[in-house]
Amino acid sequence: MRLEYKYLVSSNRLADLRKALLPFVEYDSQYNDSPEYTVRSIYFDTSRLKYYHEKINGIQVRKKLRIRGYNAPEDESVIFLEIKRKYENYINKNRSALKLYNLSELIRTKDIESYVLKENGFADSVRDAEYFLHHIYKRSLKPIILIVYDREAFFSKFDPRLRITLDKNLRYLMFPSLDMLYSEQDLCGIFTNNFILEIKFSNGFPKWLQNLLSKFNLSRRALSKYTMCLENEKIINPANRRSLIGLSESFTEFHTYHGE
Repeated sequence: MRLEYKYLVSSNRLADLRKALLPFVEYDSQYNDSPEYTVRSIYFDTSRLKYYHEKINGIQVRKKLRIRGYNAPEDESVIFLEIKRKYENYINKNRSALKLYNLSELIRTKDIESYVLKENGFADSVRDAEYFLHHIYKRSLKPIILIVYDREAFFSKFDPRLRITLDKNLRYLMFPSLDMLYSEQDLCGIFTNNFILEIKFSNGFPKWLQNLLSKFNLSRRALSKYTMCLENEKIINPANRRSLIGLSESFTEFHTYHGE
């Protein structure tokens, strides 16, 4: 488990913030040869948006389910089934890997042994896929929103457990199908003049980072990309209940298609 702090920063401060960080960090290029890569996630929820309401109601123990991919699709693209759990200020993650081309079959058949990757660092994939599918079918969860952003990621030179990310160009699409994970069509931009600084750590908050946040006058914020994008769409407003009625109908279609 680790802590996660978030900050909303004006885009015109990006270059200065990056310059201030670089003496203390190294780029994380695990998903790309360049310092920047694209993160793509389809988030799941109930027809009553249970996970959204748990967030805004301040429930201290909660979760999010999502399917995550990176960059552009390739023939052998690996994607992840994820459950991100939050316990007060601490986060933990269950993560299961599979090939993109097997996603629909896995959801339809629940055949974890045939489709989930188990080697090369994915030792817990079977267990974590079981957790994911259990929640999907127990609560009739459906894909609510596709969220995409461009990320610069860094590790501290002094503590590899300290990770810093700069998430830019946040955009989304409501009610995607599973085959739209890599879609760039009809995405709606949000916070176009800002980016999100995230700090993840488990071994203390170093003095150099405290000084940097003070220098840029940054205050910790309760920022959830999922929540912000939903609220930007305004489907939560009582005046827009028809959106949720249509969503409920699409849930039935989804489970019928995927063999529930």
